[in-house]
Amino acid sequence: MAKQIFFFKKAIPIVGGVVGGSITYLLFKPCCDKLKHSLHNTRLSNPNDLGIEEEENIVIDIE
Repeated sequence: MAKQIFFFKKAIPIVGGVVGGSITYLLFKPCCDKLKHSLHNTRLSNPNDLGIEEEENIVIDIE
């Protein structure tokens, strides 16, 4: 009986880590995909990108 309780005590942190990691992954994955999609064709990530007029105005204002 004591060996069964000892195994259960060892399994709690492992199960908690798996559950916590899974929840984190499931919650952050959609946000990361949206961010990746929105940053895909920006001037910083693609130097050959022609950009849009708003980006041109921002660059001109900074300079």
